[in-house]
Amino acid sequence: MDLKRLNQLKGLLTPKAYTVGCLASLFAGLVVVFAMVLLAEYTKTRGRLLLTALVVAAYFFASLGPVWLWQGSPATRAAKLLSRAGIGAGAAALMLLLTGIWGTPNSDAFWKSTAIITLLGLGLAYLAVVELRQGEFIRRFAVWVFTSAASLACIGIAAGINWPPYWWVFTLAVIVWVAALLAPVAMYLGRGVGRRFQGR
Repeated sequence: MDLKRLNQLKGLLTPKAYTVGCLASLFAGLVVVFAMVLLAEYTKTRGRLLLTALVVAAYFFASLGPVWLWQGSPATRAAKLLSRAGIGAGAAALMLLLTGIWGTPNSDAFWKSTAIITLLGLGLAYLAVVELRQGEFIRRFAVWVFTSAASLACIGIAAGINWPPYWWVFTLAVIVWVAALLAPVAMYLGRGVGRRFQGR
């Protein structure tokens, strides 16, 4: 892609546009729910419309991190690649999910691919947020644990692994990741409570 087209695309993919898209999608979902309640009838088409609105809203929300990182002209090459990969994976996941909702493909391979690409999109979005907030994402323990858990999930889905110990390791990695995310918050709150008691 040449520089002119890249700049045009960058002008369209802005945090403001994605925020508006997220809010508009949520509003569309509320309209569908209101129509269901008003008509007192649920149909498959209305259910698909509601699910579409929620999926599109989730796409806009999850992609805010990569878009923000891209708009910020990242200094490092890794951050630049991360932002573009996150935007691309998010768009690919959205297309596959919408195809699944409206086309209802009866294919195990399709749904496995959709799950893997969706996981990749969410993972890259998370890494983009970490890069935005703290920088040097590759050095952070929580990121390494998250990457390991996401890799286990993708491999398990692709290979159809049903061996319980494999998924126990995945669950343990997720628990460790959540703990790594919550630990700094808990320490911060603990210090705040400690200072209040000392002040008394």
